Amino acid sequence: MKPFLRALIRFDNLLAKLEAEVLITIVTAMTVAVLLQVIFRYVFNHPLSWSEELSRYLFIWIFLLGASFAVHRRSHFGMDSFFKVLPDKGRHFLIFIINLLMGVVILLILVQGIVLVRNAAAQLSPAMRISMSWAYASLPAGAALMAIHLFTIFLKDAIKKSGAF
Repeated sequence: MKPFLRALIRFDNLLAKLEAEVLITIVTAMTVAVLLQVIFRYVFNHPLSWSEELSRYLFIWIFLLGASFAVHRRSHFGMDSFFKVLPDKGRHFLIFIINLLMGVVILLILVQGIVLVRNAAAQLSPAMRISMSWAYASLPAGAALMAIHLFTIFLKDAIKKSGAF
């Protein structure tokens, strides 16, 4: 199990690094699109028709990739005051329950996201005239990445608790 877990952890870290790079790229592209919109609207008095739509879709991708990156780093909001008063056994159990519930929600987002992408494939966006599946693909992509990170966390916690890691 140790070689598999080590390989999974390396893959998970590589995936998180790739997510960070993609997030930087998307934030940069969104910033450029918004800046172009401001320049064209207020300097040239001729607003771009596609920049707001592109920014909106990029923001959705940032949200879901950022959520995935936060799962990897265990950076989501929590209630530490309640968590700190629990004994170790209670903390481990609570972490297990939280991870299990997160897994259920992530699985629902993944399945419904795939359905949504399929249904939106023929629909075109109003301004850019691209398939809406590109915007909706952020749901299953983000959920799949979150599932990988959560699976890795689950295994690391289970191995750590058993003392084999």
